[in-house]
Amino acid sequence: MTTLKPTEANVLLRQFIRSVPFLRDAKDEEIHYLCKHAQYLDMRRFEIVYHKSELSNALFYVCNGMIKISAHQNMGKEVIRTICHAGMIFGEASLSGEKTRSAMAQSLDRKTTVIMIEAEALRKVMQQNTLVCIALFDIIGNRLRSNQHRLESVIVEDAKTRILNFLKENAELYGNKVGLNELLLKHNYTQQDIADFTGTSRQTVTTILNDLKRSNVISMNRRRILIRDASLLGF
Repeated sequence: MTTLKPTEANVLLRQFIRSVPFLRDAKDEEIHYLCKHAQYLDMRRFEIVYHKSELSNALFYVCNGMIKISAHQNMGKEVIRTICHAGMIFGEASLSGEKTRSAMAQSLDRKTTVIMIEAEALRKVMQQNTLVCIALFDIIGNRLRSNQHRLESVIVEDAKTRILNFLKENAELYGNKVGLNELLLKHNYTQQDIADFTGTSRQTVTTILNDLKRSNVISMNRRRILIRDASLLGF
């Protein structure tokens, strides 16, 4: 992990600050204050942002790349709670009384950059600026609804449906249209990542992806999935 000098961090933070959804209505003096309590972190793939049980004292904003939030169960199985892309936040429980981290955060991309903002400094801004506070509540509320939807999916949907929904949601959010009805999804997921996120097994993911490939619904290599006919996935 590379931590830039405070002056460099201030410059980079100011470059991104107005694109951070919950800080768009922050005042100049509030931005200046947060810059004094922020760090800009440049990370390599698989590098750990924080471990489970570490002190929970900061919120993070993803500038580029991907971050995986996960926890291991008693039997050692990894459960992926969230995958954060550029423009998303993580570590938000530090604002609501969490003392130590309940999960691990890890970079999934070859180059991931995040801004770390001290939770106490952000709380002070939230107390002074109602718009920042409401914007953050909206983001956290959306995260809770998304997690609730995933939980319901694990309970009521079969493995194939969950995997298809994973492909559909990622293609809709992060895919690029490359043909009349084709979508290209560039990603850094392993098949084990997809299994951990959808509550299935790696073997199940492999079987379903191969079935889709044989049916010419998708073609894929290590870091790309081309959805040949988006309508077949329910777009």
